[in-house]
Amino acid sequence: MMLDVQTQLKTLKTASYQIMAILAVWSGAYVLQKLLNLPVASGVLGFFLLLFLLEMKWLKLAHIQRGTDLLLAELLLFFIPPVVGVIQYQDLLIASGWKILLVILISTALVMLVSVYTVAMCLKQDDSKPEQTMQENQND
Repeated sequence: MMLDVQTQLKTLKTASYQIMAILAVWSGAYVLQKLLNLPVASGVLGFFLLLFLLEMKWLKLAHIQRGTDLLLAELLLFFIPPVVGVIQYQDLLIASGWKILLVILISTALVMLVSVYTVAMCLKQDDSKPEQTMQENQND
């Protein structure tokens, strides 16, 4: 029983350090966004900065895995403020709710379509690489 509690505390401590590392990357992106006056949200910039660090192997996935797992497990907590905002602006929703819903539906559909075509293009690119390699090997 005591060993189980110690293991859980150690896991929580590790996850906390990893979340701090993720927040450090986001903070760096925030500073970068403010210094360069970029028209991109710091969260989006932080996401790409984190992706860049992972791709360059300067940051290993194992160094942030538990932290990201904890954040994803508690993702519902991040949606509480928007729900409070919706409750706060009920009059606006009653007056213009159908317009807002239409914009949400159209933008969601567009994001899904762009995602599908992007993945399809990446898959086509990946499929063509082995053929190019085979042709290069045959020519040698």
